[in-house]
Order: sequence, then C-alpha cells, then structure tokens
Amino acid sequence: MKILIVDDRKENLLALEAVLKSPDYHLVFASSGEEALRCLLKDDFAVILLDVQMPGMDGFETAKLIRARKKNEDTPIIFITAIYHSSENITQGYSLGAIDYLFKPFNPEMLKFKIEAFVKIHLHKNKVRKQNELLKQHALKLESMNKSLERTTSDLRKAEALAGVIGETSINSVITLDAWGNVINSNPAVLEMFGYEHGELLGKHVSVLFAEECSYLPNLKNSPIICERSKIPEAAAKHKNGRIFPAEIQIGLASLEDQQIFVWSVRDITERKQLEKERIDRYKTLETLVFERTSELFQTNEKLKKEIFERKKIAKQLRETSLKLTNILESITDVFFTLDHQWRFIFVNEEAEKYWLKGRDELIGNNIWDLFPEARSEYYLFNKALKNTEAAHFEIRGYHTDVPYEVHAYPSEEGLSVYYHNIFERRMFEKEMARLDRLNLVGQMAAGIGHEIRNPLTTVKGFLQLLGGKEEFRQSKGYFELMIEELDRANSIITEFLSLAKNKTVDLKPLILNELIENLFPLIQADAMVSDKEIKLQLQDVETLPLNEKEIRQLILNLVRNGVEAMSKGGALTIRTFMEGEEIVMAVQDEGCGIKDEDLEKVGTPFFTTKENGTGLGLATCFSIAARHNAKIDIDTGSTGTTFFVRFKTPTEKSVQRVEEGVMKTG
Repeated sequence: MKILIVDDRKENLLALEAVLKSPDYHLVFASSGEEALRCLLKDDFAVILLDVQMPGMDGFETAKLIRARKKNEDTPIIFITAIYHSSENITQGYSLGAIDYLFKPFNPEMLKFKIEAFVKIHLHKNKVRKQNELLKQHALKLESMNKSLERTTSDLRKAEALAGVIGETSINSVITLDAWGNVINSNPAVLEMFGYEHGELLGKHVSVLFAEECSYLPNLKNSPIICERSKIPEAAAKHKNGRIFPAEIQIGLASLEDQQIFVWSVRDITERKQLEKERIDRYKTLETLVFERTSELFQTNEKLKKEIFERKKIAKQLRETSLKLTNILESITDVFFTLDHQWRFIFVNEEAEKYWLKGRDELIGNNIWDLFPEARSEYYLFNKALKNTEAAHFEIRGYHTDVPYEVHAYPSEEGLSVYYHNIFERRMFEKEMARLDRLNLVGQMAAGIGHEIRNPLTTVKGFLQLLGGKEEFRQSKGYFELMIEELDRANSIITEFLSLAKNKTVDLKPLILNELIENLFPLIQADAMVSDKEIKLQLQDVETLPLNEKEIRQLILNLVRNGVEAMSKGGALTIRTFMEGEEIVMAVQDEGCGIKDEDLEKVGTPFFTTKENGTGLGLATCFSIAARHNAKIDIDTGSTGTTFFVRFKTPTEKSVQRVEEGVMKTG
C-alpha cells in the first residue's frame, strides 16, 4: 500500500519516514508540489501527507490541483504545518478537500493510527470495487444461462415430438380385447411394461393391468367412456409386482365377423410425466428469470431515459455555459482576442475594440500585422508561442497609451488566445509596498534602538532633576529645566519613532469616528485659535468601525496640526466624514500652499519633513496607523491647499462580531 509524503525539507521527510515505516506501507517522497503531481500520474495512493508551506507551489495550490483530477478527487489529504495555525488557514485547508489539519510538532502515535485508518478505508474501497466487477461477471453468466435454458426448452420440445413417434411403434404395449374386455393378444412390449409373459395374460380381464380406482375398465361393453372415447389420456396402470405407473391408452375398435374387437395401445407415460414436471419447473424458473431480466431491462430503460434527460440537460447547460463564457469575455476589463494560424482575428471582446480603436467588423478576418504594423515588436513573442506551442508571458506599453500591460498568449489548435491585462494599479501597489517595506524597516530599527536610548535618557533626566533641586545649583536651575525639556522632547520623538515598530492593531473596539472627532474638537480648536486659524466640522452619518481609540486620536491630531501649520493666519481647516461606496472616508482639508510634486512621493517616509523643527515622523506614524487599521491614505494637493483622505473599509458583520467578542473578553 503506497503513501505519498510531500515536504520541501529533507529532515521532515526523514522524521515522517521514521514514524510511518512499516512492512505494510510503501512510502513515496516528494520535495515539491510539482513532484507530488508527477507521482500521482504514475501511482495510486491510499493517503497523502502534504506540507502547507513550500517554495513555489504551496500545499493549498497542490491540493487544489490534486482535487481537480477525477482519479484523485476522493484521495485522503492530511495537511501538516508548523506556521499556518489561523482559523482562516484551517478553513482553507478543509475547503480544498482535506480530511485533517495537523500542527507541528505532532503526536507520532496519533499520526500512525490515522494513517492505519485511511489505509484500511482504501483497502475496503478496493475490495468493494473488485466485488462490483465480480457482480458484473455474474450478471453476464446469468444472461448466458438464460440463453442456455431457452435452447434446452427447444430441445425438450423436439425430444417430446420424437418420443411420440417412437411411442406409437414398438415401445407401446398393444393389447387386443374381446367385447367383454378379455385379453386376446398382446405384443412383446407388454413384458417390459407390465412384467407379464404373453401367455399369462391370455383370457384374463384387462383390469388386471390397472389399479382398482379405474372403475370404468371391468365392463367394457357397457362402458360409454371406452366405447365413445378413442383415447384415455391418463390411467393408473399396474405392474405385475404391484407398482403403479401412469399410462396413456389409445383405443381402436374393429369388427370381425360381427364380433367387436378392441385394440388398446398402452404407452407408459412415466417419463413424459416426469419431463412435464421438469418442464413446468424449468418454465417456472425461466419465467422467474425472464421476470427478473424484464425488471432489470425496465430499470435499465428508466436509467437510459434519465441519462438521455441528463445529457439533454448537460447539453443545455453547455450552451448556457458557452453563452456565459462569451458574456464573461465581453464583460471582463482585460483585452481579449484570438488569432488563427494566419494571424487573422477570430474573436475580439469590447475591451479589445477599445484598445485597438476599431470595431470588431474591422478586426475579425483581418491580419493583425497588416492592421497594426507598429505592433510588430510583439510578433516574435507571439510567433514563438505559436510554433513552440508554449504559453508566452511578457509586458508591453499600450498601443495608443503609455499604460503598462501584461500579455498572456496561449496556443491552441485554432491558433492563439491572447489577453492584455492592465497592470497600472499593480505597479502603483508595488510602489506602495516598497514604501511600506521601508517603513517596516524603520519600525524594526525603532524597536531595536528605542529601548537602548530611553535608558540613558531616564538616568540623565533623573540626575538633572536631583541636582537642580540642590541649593548650590539654584543659580543654574534655568539651565537644568532647559536640559530636562530637551530630554522630554527627545523622549517624545522616540515615542513617535517607536509607534512605527508596531506591526498589528491591538485593543480594537467598535467606535464611531464622528464621536472621536467631536471629542477632540475643543483641543483642536484651542490650538488653532492661538495661531488665529479656524477649524470647521462637516460630519455626515457613518457606520461603526473597529478602531484603536488612542491611535486614531493620534492620527487625527497629526493630520490637523500639519494642516494648521501649513496655513497662514486667517486660514480655515475643514474636517469631513462621509460614505463613499463601501468605504468610510475622513478628509482633512487645509488652505495652505500645497505640496511640491518632487516632495509628494516622499510624504510618509520616516524623517522626511519640510518643517524647520519637524522630525519627519508625524505623517509616517499616520501611514503606519492607517495600515494597521486596514485603511489607506490618499493625498490631493494643489496651489489652494492639500486634502488628506483616510479611507476605512466598511466592516463585515463577522469582523464586528469578532471585535465585540474581544471587547467582552477583555472587559
């Protein structure tokens, strides 16, 4: 029995081999998902042990491809992982058809018992499959027996006809009687049939040859039955030794010299009666078999009707699927078109018409290189894919725009299927990810050095406070206070610096963004009034969000203070909240001079600032807080001012429920 073990680490394979090694199993090892799929093409496995985290194709992708094969759709899969412990990972594993999800380190004995159970199940399935094959063979044998019985019945009919011909000749006992039923003569067959010699019956009444219940035999002359009927189909004949056997009597009447002579042809029908009984039994058996066969044929006919109905249904579904596929190709936002081997357009969707700036009636049937000779730079890659029958993937700039596209060309019997995917947003996302990576690096640095810096700051501040309180340093108290203020300022910078080191949001609670802003409004308004500036609120109804109150307060204060500092006296800063699709948006809009184009991409980078006394950590902290709340910050700037949009995703019912449960537990 074969077991497939998939893990990219050799030591894990050796450990599993040590646990599962048994003369009853044949262990097959694979170090990647691709190698595991090749093994499944060659052999049948009772169970598959599959590591989740692997380079290239991970365990989830491998399991999905395994389940796609008809042969392996029921093969048991056990996921083994040391990292992916979250409920989402476990749910994903079970949704892909896993029957178990184990965490490392695992219990070896429990694993052995589970493997033994799945091997037994596999053996049982094989046994059931073999039994089904035997049942099919048995059905064929029964059908053969049915035909044999039909031939036997036909042969029996022929044998009966032949026996009748023979019975009318020498095998019948022929007895000649006078009008009173006395034996006048008999043929030699009487000896074999009744056991009497020829001379023993002469002059005796014929009744000695029949049982007493044959009451119509003693007086033949007055018996209307014998006189009127020419045949007695069945009579109880009696052998000399007393044995009773059935006989058929054929009666003939002749007149000789005014004397009536009766000729009886007696046939022993014991064998015929036996054959009739056997024939009746066989007929009943055959009738039973015919009934069963008819029932099977009826069921088969019903199944055939259902199959025809299902096939019609499938054909309808295929037509609908084809229509849906066409609708999907027409509705996708990617450019899709197909070319034949002569580079002529076969199909184009609406996006392809927009891309080429031509209608499909101008494209279909025409050569792509004749219509668009400027696009011949892509000819080599298309031609390579078509000749080598291998998919080609490359990037280009748009034919009429400078937008980047990712091209996928797939060869087929008809020609080439091509689609262009707009990757402009992906490139922007990659840039954003690079920025977040830099932010994460700074955060890691903050976590490493922040603690070491605060320790000496605490010591210095403590000694300054101690010395400043002594009488001999009273004249220098102002210097001590200035040094302590500078240390507090350094500590606040380190506090902001350390906030970048957080990698996840903690203590989320269901909060309303408007309430947080209204609670901060007096403080914000007081700061603005000092510098002769105004704060306006335009708050619309928004949904409840899972937020960390302290971090969101810090985000709002940082954005507002940056906006206030960017304005001259008399300026107004507006804080707005509103719903935009499935997003909850907070906008902080100032009336400053805007952000320069060369500085816009650097905004949010740690230590980048345009202020004289700025640390460059305020906006970096805002971007970090937004990332921890699964939100993003967009910037709209110009000569009349700058607006920071903080876009929060609308929470699902499940996420809100999880946050409320967390609040109840912590509360």
